[in-house]
Amino acid sequence: MFHRTFIALRLGLLAALIAALPAFGSVLGTYEDRSTWNGLTTGIITDDFESLGLASGGYSFYNTSSGLTRGAINYVGIDGASYTMLAINPTSGDNYFGSGTMLRGADYYSGNTQYLQLTLPGVESVGFDLGSAFPNAIGIRIELSTGEFYIRTTENAPALSFWGVQSNTPISWIRIALEPGQGASPSQYSSIAVLDNVSYGSRAAGGGNPGGGDPGGTAETPEVTTVLYVGSGIALLLMRRRQGLSHG
Repeated sequence: MFHRTFIALRLGLLAALIAALPAFGSVLGTYEDRSTWNGLTTGIITDDFESLGLASGGYSFYNTSSGLTRGAINYVGIDGASYTMLAINPTSGDNYFGSGTMLRGADYYSGNTQYLQLTLPGVESVGFDLGSAFPNAIGIRIELSTGEFYIRTTENAPALSFWGVQSNTPISWIRIALEPGQGASPSQYSSIAVLDNVSYGSRAAGGGNPGGGDPGGTAETPEVTTVLYVGSGIALLLMRRRQGLSHG
């Protein structure tokens, strides 16, 4: 009777754990070459932000929770408890990359946790160009709604660096910020991240990761089997103790 009860409890615990765990591991591949990503994506739509109509050297602030909506994508700059994002068309200085109009986050010296968030129409394939208003190569943290995160190391300014991803489940949002320790506030995911040429589409057949970039990391989620054995072991000890008390 005890063994049957224990087996039933263990199976029930497994089912509950599987149901509770998020769907991590959905990314099929990451890419650091736009042509490779293009070849694995269909129906590509790209926004280079030029239609914002900013004059050379001009800029616009987006300081509300509504941010900026371009087609099917909404862009918001998170700056602690407030919002800061700029569309800029620089001609010189740290923000200049020779790429025309771009989006960028808040200044790093605000001291807040900052990131750019892209809210997407649930697409499976996304790519964009990244940079930072610093002269040297720098790590940019890219977090996905599916649970994974990656660090893309950019090239020295003024070169932008492409990063793309394909997933077998829809991506509903992406967050972009400098890697911790890369800005003036080392404890923050913060500084001036620069974003341009955002593309998205559908995953073509044969997607994957043919040597196209750092496979990155995932959120720290315990393996199902590990949690199961730990949980069932605790349950076994509790049941044996309960049996001992009842026999005493």
